[in-house]
Amino acid sequence: MLDFIYDSLDTVKSLKHPDKKMYLTLTAAIFGVVIVTGLYFVLADYIFSEGYQIFYQAMTGTL
Repeated sequence: MLDFIYDSLDTVKSLKHPDKKMYLTLTAAIFGVVIVTGLYFVLADYIFSEGYQIFYQAMTGTL
C-alpha cells in the first residue's frame, strides 16, 4: 500500500503544470465556447418559438 502512495506522489511531482499563457488560452477558449453555445441556444429558441407561433396561428385560423 505504501508503494502505491509513494508511486502516486512521484507521479504528481513529475507532472508539468501549465504556464500563465496556457491558462489564459484555455480560459479564453472556454469563454468562447460558452458564448458560441449560448448564442446557438438563443437562436434555436427564437426559431422554434417563432415556428410554434406560425404553426399555432395556422391551426387556429388567426393568420
